Amino acid sequence: MTEAEKKRRENVIEYVLYMFHQENIIRGCQMNIECLQKRVVNTSEMSETDKIEMMDWYKQVVNLMEKDNIEDRGHLQEVIELIGELSYVHNALINVFQDKEYIQLWEEAYPNLVAIEEKTSGETRNPIELCFNGIYGILVLKMKKQEIIPETLRAVKTFSDLLAYLGKRYHDIQQGNLRFPDSMNN
Repeated sequence: MTEAEKKRRENVIEYVLYMFHQENIIRGCQMNIECLQKRVVNTSEMSETDKIEMMDWYKQVVNLMEKDNIEDRGHLQEVIELIGELSYVHNALINVFQDKEYIQLWEEAYPNLVAIEEKTSGETRNPIELCFNGIYGILVLKMKKQEIIPETLRAVKTFSDLLAYLGKRYHDIQQGNLRFPDSMNN
């Protein structure tokens, strides 16, 4: 089982962020399999069998990125669909379940989402995707060892808290531990 498959099963939020990162790694290698093998796979400490599995996975992702025409920017269709599912759960937690804890997290994150939406010129209007973009942006800055002002870290923490709770509820729905009211199923 690949790292991506493990993350997909265990934590959908981590999986989406992982895929954002993998898409960027692949773009950094200009979609070149040999570059991925040299810079990523061969430098990892894993068995030869795992390296072969990882290379097969990278080949699949490169093919999907080419198919989805996202060589320069954007996300895989599967990732977009997951964000859509998470957005659906987000709306259900607020409007159907009226989950008080989630609504509080949403109210804390909302002003920060408005601020990030303004900075992105409204390119992304989906609040869940904005949360992912904010968190991933901070991860990139940290990897580059760039300074991040405390205000930005506090704002992104509200996104992280919101997505963590959303991910748990998404998992609950996937496992059948949280069901929509019967009136919605008719």
